This record gives sequence, C-alpha cells and structure tokens, in this order.
Amino acid sequence: METDSGNWKIRLDDLLCEVISSKEAYRELSLTEEILQKRQFFKEQAEQRQDFEQILSDEIIAVKEGGVFKRKKEGVCIFDDVAEKVNSKNLTAIEVDRLILQREQDLIKKYQEVLAYENIPDATNALLQSQAEDINDIAQKLILDLNLEENNF
Repeated sequence: METDSGNWKIRLDDLLCEVISSKEAYRELSLTEEILQKRQFFKEQAEQRQDFEQILSDEIIAVKEGGVFKRKKEGVCIFDDVAEKVNSKNLTAIEVDRLILQREQDLIKKYQEVLAYENIPDATNALLQSQAEDINDIAQKLILDLNLEENNF
C-alpha cells in the first residue's frame, strides 16, 4: 500500500508540473500578436492555471505533511512547445484550437492517471475531479468552436 501512496504522490507532483507548464504556455500565448482573437481565452486560461497551481501546491504540502513539491519534472511536459509552435509556424485559428484541444485532452489523461490510484484522500480526489472537469469543459468548448469554425458558421 505504501508503494501505491508513494506513486500517486509522485504523479501528483508531475501533475503540478504539467499545470505549471500549461500556465506558462497560456501566459506566453496571451502576449502573442499572432492570434489576437484568442488572446482573451489564453489570458483566462493562464489565470485559471495559476489558481490550479496554487491549489495543487497547497494540497501537495498537505498530503506530504509539509513536504516540498517540484515545479519541473524530468522530461517534457505536454504544453512545453505549444507557444513556440503557435508563434513560429503561423498557425490558423483552427490549427491553434486543434493543438490546444489535443494538449488539453492529454492533460485530462494526466489527471485521470492520478485519480486511478485507490489510496488518494477524498479531499485530494475531489480537488482533482473538479480541476479535471474544468479542463474538460474547456476541451468541450474548443470542440464546439472547432465545429463552428470548420463549418463556417
């Protein structure tokens, strides 16, 4: 059982790193001149991820009983190259939405990986469920926007 506990705590740390990466990507995208019509969306997402980061950081400290958390995991995070791709490849609004949608769906999977562990405290589980649902709402909105954009509505 302790192994399971240790694993989900490591995954929780990794999830925090993913949230931080998404916040930084959205913050950088909110400053881009490339896709002005998406600027407000990017700004809102950066703010939301800032909130997620703080909440997750506090939760990690609580479950580790004062332990520290990491802010960067080894390897690549899901959102690490998003801003670079958008800024360097002159992507259309539809291509940006597809890219963001894919990364949001990948981030939801990271939440699900942590939630799959059985020994997560109820408060942590509820917190992760809530954040995953918020991200899923964003993904659903992106799907709707993509359908509208692709069908020229």
